Amino acid sequence: MDNPIDCREAHARLQDYLKQELTPALAAEVRAHLEHCRPCFGYAQFERNFLLMLDRRGRPGACPGSLRARILGMLRGEPERD
Repeated sequence: MDNPIDCREAHARLQDYLKQELTPALAAEVRAHLEHCRPCFGYAQFERNFLLMLDRRGRPGACPGSLRARILGMLRGEPERD
């Protein structure tokens, strides 16, 4: 790591970092930046918690069957029933 990444670059790579989709070298650069930059660290914590919440909410069974059927019907263009 000759030139540490800046905040802009850390933000650009953050989603891939949180999803563990970076190469080990790039992940180390982002991790090093987050360890030394409190604003970016706080932002990363927020994003991590947000992704965890989305993961929990997106699991099967999180949406009632009647609502799921209604949404699928709307997406298919079926008329809504009262």
